[in-house]
Amino acid sequence: MKALVVIILIELLIVATVDLKKKKISNYWLIINILIAAIFHFSMKDTFPLSAELFIFPIGWILGGFLLFLLNIMGAGDSKFLASLFLMVPVEFHMVLFGKLVSSTIIMGIILLSMKVIKDYRVIKAYTLSSYWTGAREAIKSKFSYAPVILLSWILFGVNVWF
Repeated sequence: MKALVVIILIELLIVATVDLKKKKISNYWLIINILIAAIFHFSMKDTFPLSAELFIFPIGWILGGFLLFLLNIMGAGDSKFLASLFLMVPVEFHMVLFGKLVSSTIIMGIILLSMKVIKDYRVIKAYTLSSYWTGAREAIKSKFSYAPVILLSWILFGVNVWF
C-alpha cells in the first residue's frame, strides 16, 4: 500500500502542476490510471479484488462530477480523474479517501473564498448594499484548479495510511 501511495503522490504532483498551469486535466491520465488499476486488479487479486463495490465511487464521481460540471463547479477532467483514481485504491480505503477529499475541499474552499472576499471586498460590499445579488455572486465566484485539492487530500490520506 505504501508503494501505491508514493506512485499516486508522484502522479498527483505532475497532474496538479499541469492543472495549475493549463487549467485542464488531460484524458491521458484517465487512460493511464485505468491501465494501472487493471494491472493491480489482475496481478494482485488479494489486495485489489475485482468486485462490484469497486465501481461505486468511480460511478458516483462520473455522475456527481457531471452535475458539478453543469453547475460550473468542477471541470469534466477533474471528475474523470477522480473516478479513475478510485479504481486504483483498494475498496476498503474508498471511504477514507472520500473523507479526506471532502475535508480538503472544504478547507481550500474556505481559504479561497476568504481570499476572494478580502481582495474584492469593496466591490462585493457595493453589490450587496445595492442588493445586486448577481453582481455579488459573480464577484465572489472563482474558478480554481481542483487537482491541488486532490493532491492535498492524497497527502492526508497517505499520512493516515502510513502512520
